[in-house]
Amino acid sequence: MFWVFVLIEDLLENQVPCPPMRNKTSKMKPEVAIPATLPADLRDLRAFCLVVDHGSLTAAARLLHETKGSVSRRLTRLESGLGISLVRRSPRLVQPTEDGVLYRQRVGRALELLEDATNALTEARGHPRGRIRVTAPPDFANTVLAPAIARFCEAHRDISLELLLTDRELDFDGHQLDIALRMAPSLRDSSLIAHRLLDVRMGFAASPAYLAREGSPRHLADLAKHRILMMRHDNGPGGIRLTPSVVAQDGAFLRSLAVAGTGIAFLPLAVAEPDLEQGRLVRLLPDLDSGHRFSLYLLHPAAPLVPARIRAFRDFMAQEFPIPGRSR
Repeated sequence: MFWVFVLIEDLLENQVPCPPMRNKTSKMKPEVAIPATLPADLRDLRAFCLVVDHGSLTAAARLLHETKGSVSRRLTRLESGLGISLVRRSPRLVQPTEDGVLYRQRVGRALELLEDATNALTEARGHPRGRIRVTAPPDFANTVLAPAIARFCEAHRDISLELLLTDRELDFDGHQLDIALRMAPSLRDSSLIAHRLLDVRMGFAASPAYLAREGSPRHLADLAKHRILMMRHDNGPGGIRLTPSVVAQDGAFLRSLAVAGTGIAFLPLAVAEPDLEQGRLVRLLPDLDSGHRFSLYLLHPAAPLVPARIRAFRDFMAQEFPIPGRSR
């Protein structure tokens, strides 16, 4: 276990990120792997940090559930191994030397890294539990994703979800995200791990009442006589330019307008599927479809150990939307 501390201290000293683990094991630098360069015991380091933080051997002993004499021997052993005086002791107070202050800063950071690594391993291999912070587009969240998320909540009662519903592309660090569900024609290169969940086709739909009142278009040119409802980032099929009467970025909102008889909506068919199945909307000009235009992706940060709760959500969604080639 001692060589782990030296590896972390070496990384801290050089201020560089840990390299990615490309294989199951990676070769360690020879000077890092030599145990003679280490203090005797990580518990000695913990005792030293507590003594400095509390300015008392007695307080450190109480927190470690040890005797004052045991903590004192740990300090002596640590100083002897380093060949440096780390603390000045008096009957009333224990104060760090200048070297002790510097060593406390470095040691504390190294111990925190060790604790983080242990916690990450425990969480990654343990029972899925905890909170997942997810961002998703509102239209797909309210229609396509809601039933799947409801089933996930039922299957994983120890996991809570916090959803940020927005069409904006939120930053993972800035918004403390665990997972992002995003609609895009394709994904740009990034450090995130991406899984393709669903390919989305665009199509025209209108309500029976609207078609009874205004007539059904049979050709693309007929659309010029109708009120067209479109998403902001869309042209028509094959890049055809259409002049919309209503423009909105939310496909679910366009669907609601179409159901109300406002016009003909050009929207993601996955959003309109329940209304098409139940007759509230009628599919129009199906021959103009040009295959899928967008895909729904699930993204999460790359990490050697993905937490169990993140893996549970990712794998559940992959089962809910079983298409080939989900990974980017």
